[in-house]
Parts: sequence; C-alpha cells; structure tokens
Amino acid sequence: MRTAYDLVIVGGGAAGSEAAFSVADGGRTSILLVESDHLGGTCTNHGCVPTKALVKAARVAWTLQTAREFGFEGVEPRFDWEKVIGRAYRVRDHMLRHGMTPFNEAGVEVAFPDRAQLVGERHLEVGGQAVEAGAVLLATGLEPFIPPIEGLSEAGYLDNESVLDLKVLPARLAVLGGGPIGCEFAQVFARFGVQVAIVEAADRLAPPEEPESSAAIAEAFEAEGIGIRTGAKVVQVSRSPSGRRLHFDNGSSLEVDEILVAVGRCLDGARHGLDAAGIEWTRQGVKVDRHLRTTQPWAYAAGDIVGGLLFTHTASAMGPIAARNALAQGGSEVYDPRIVPRVTFTDPELASVGMTEQQARAAGHRVSIGVASVRDAEKAEIDGQSIGQVKVVAGEGGELLGCHIVCENAGDMIHEAVAMMAGRVPVGVVAAEMHAYPTLSELMRSALSEAAGS
Repeated sequence: MRTAYDLVIVGGGAAGSEAAFSVADGGRTSILLVESDHLGGTCTNHGCVPTKALVKAARVAWTLQTAREFGFEGVEPRFDWEKVIGRAYRVRDHMLRHGMTPFNEAGVEVAFPDRAQLVGERHLEVGGQAVEAGAVLLATGLEPFIPPIEGLSEAGYLDNESVLDLKVLPARLAVLGGGPIGCEFAQVFARFGVQVAIVEAADRLAPPEEPESSAAIAEAFEAEGIGIRTGAKVVQVSRSPSGRRLHFDNGSSLEVDEILVAVGRCLDGARHGLDAAGIEWTRQGVKVDRHLRTTQPWAYAAGDIVGGLLFTHTASAMGPIAARNALAQGGSEVYDPRIVPRVTFTDPELASVGMTEQQARAAGHRVSIGVASVRDAEKAEIDGQSIGQVKVVAGEGGELLGCHIVCENAGDMIHEAVAMMAGRVPVGVVAAEMHAYPTLSELMRSALSEAAGS
C-alpha cells in the first residue's frame, strides 16, 4: 500500500465499486478502494440478492399450496430450509465470483479486508497504516438501526443480516417494522410455515406509500394469515419460558420465538472518523450538496451513507458522479433524484415513482388522479389475481408526477412511468396508444386515461 493516493474510496458496495470503475484509468490515477467486511456491499451479501432468492423460493412454496385454484391438488410443500437458504447463498456467491480481479485489471488498488478511518483532513488510517488522500469518497453504507427498547438486547434479536444465518426456522416470528424489508421477510417466512406478526408504529404498512398501496398489501397479508399490528409501540421485551415476549404501550403483549428488527438503518459517524475530519453528519446520513460534496471540499459521499432513498440503483448512479467530482477537485456534475423507482418485492409487488397524491397537493400542484383496479383486468382474472391497483398522479398540462402500482409484475410495469417522467410525456399521449392484450399493463393505460379525462 502506498502512503498517498489521488482518491481513496471507503466502501466496496454498489456506490464505491461503480465509483472506482468510472474513474479507473489503468493506474495512471492512483485509486485505493477500502472494504472492511464484504465486497459487493449490503445488497449483494445481505440485501437484494439473497433476499430476492428467498422471495422466489417462497413463491414456489405458495404456488404449491394454492395449486387447487388452477385445478391441481394443493399440497403442503415439504422443504429443507438449509437447501433453500443454500440456494440463496449460491446466487450471492455467483454475483461475487470475480472478487478483486476486475478492480486490479482496471488499475484500482484494493485493501480488503481492511478498515479505513478518517483521522483528520485528507488523512486516513487504513489497516493500521497512515494514508494521505487528495480526495476521499465515503461509500460505507449504513448500519441496521436498533430501537432503544428496554430489554431488547438482553432478550436477543435478529437483523437483516443475522436472519440469513438461521439454521432452523422459528415457529413464531415478530417483525418490527412494516417497511420494505419487514414486509418482504414477513411474507417469506409466513410462506414457509412460520406464524408471523408484523409490528408497525405507524398507522399502516408501507407508510411512505399511497394509502391504497398500503391497504392492498395488508389485504394480501391478512389473506395469507400474517398478523398485522399497526399503531403499535413496543415498550419492553422480556424473555419468557418458551421464547420472547413483546410488551406494548396499551398493556397488551405478544409471545414469539424470534424477533426480527427491520425499522431502518442509521449512521455511526464516529466509527468512520467523520468528526475528526470535520464532516457534518446525523444519524440519518452524511450531509451533501447536489454535487455529492460533504461539508469538506475534499470529501464526497455516495450511496446509503447520504440517507434518503436507500437503493442499489441510486447508489450506482451516485458513485460515478461523486468520484468524477472528487477527482476534478470541485466538479460540477449534479445528482438529480427526481425520478427514482422503488420496488417492494412482496406478492403482489409494490412499486412506485415520484410523488404521492398528498405530496403533489402539498407542493401546490393542481392534480388529476387516475385509478385502475387489478380486478378489472382480464389478465388478472386469467392469472387468479384480485388484489391491487394502478394509481397515477398528474399535474398541470398532464405531466405525470407519480405512479403507484400494486400487482404481480409491478416492479417491471413501473418503468413505463419512469420513461414518461424522464421524457415529460403527457399522460394523454400514452393513454391514447395501444397496450397489448391481455396484459396487466392495460391497467396503466386505463389509469392514465382517467387522469387525462379521456
């Protein structure tokens, strides 16, 4: 390892990796990428990749259980959990198969596994060695947030990482948090026979989404026997003879075998030396401007560490912008998060982009709304779907401000709305065009037509 580099990137996840490749030039620019735990970051190791492999496995299990709806004999699936989770690991390992080789070939030096900590302006300690950097790009991600509930640590809990290490499925599971992570895990474990209860402090599941989307997911979960406790505050957790007991502020309680904490993520800035370097931060993330520059002109940040929308695709978009700006010592490239699709991989899927109706009205827009129910689509009838809808929010001149979908293929369908918003195509233009029959995308046309008044 050298003692000085043009750019030091801290974190080898989506943001850090894409940043490194975007500015690599065969070694002419000295670049050091430091990763302490896992190349590939949270998404590949503990998030998107293995969890979506579990989502797929759970859908197979559910298909077997509900086969009678299509004229087959429904069966209770017999499975080997170690083999199920083993496949998720294999998918993850396939994604990580190249290791450090691509970085080395691109001329990027990699310190792995090594921990980097800022110790002053432009100075870091990497694996115990002092390193000077012309610029620093922070891409370390965030850590699971563990709420300060009395007795929780003593009773023991799982987070989104340790839950993947379960060797045996619990009989009863409480999921703290009704956001994307909590909802996905809740349905996965329920479909493998676990008695699941979701505990959400807000008054509905998926609170940032449209109320109609939240209601649709709740309807689907209740139909599968998943318990839902909204507006619920856990004040204490205790050990019981047969497991763990959650105590709520209304005096009620719930006994389970395991507790999965999925209430969000946070930043431990002291761990990374942000105070020593004079970089402003909060528990929600590092403060950056639209160029992804921190409060220090030589330091940039990208990915989950900046807070906001915590997605792999946002991290991948931020990383190259931050890296180029950092090397240019004040580059002018701008990160614009106006159009960011988001998908929760439940069944049905929940996907959205842009503003909700409430957000659009609060922003002063005169809005028109279009809604199309899944129950009205012939394709849904063919496939045995009945829950969900497409809701679009249009503003002045028919500009699409937001789209919110709950249905089987919502994660794929949302990109029609993404393209419309990127091109600022009026809703009436797309509503007038043919959509193939029979598809769920016909719902998009119906919703756009209603918003256009046609």
